[in-house]
Amino acid sequence: MKATVSVRLGQRIRKIRREKGWRQIDLAEHSGVHEVHISDIERGAREICLNNLVALAKGLGVSVSELVKGIDG
Repeated sequence: MKATVSVRLGQRIRKIRREKGWRQIDLAEHSGVHEVHISDIERGAREICLNNLVALAKGLGVSVSELVKGIDG
């Protein structure tokens, strides 16, 4: 079965975060998004709202377009 967009986006966020050597708490501190929420997003258990998408992109130091690149299929 193909992963949903939410799962693929969560995997992309996790990948970029890990490339920085960050834990979820580190991303939480840089983005202002609670670490439990980040965990849910990375697992695809929660859909991300636009405000949090922008905050996570800023926290990771990437553009929103870079964050969502390739998740559409």
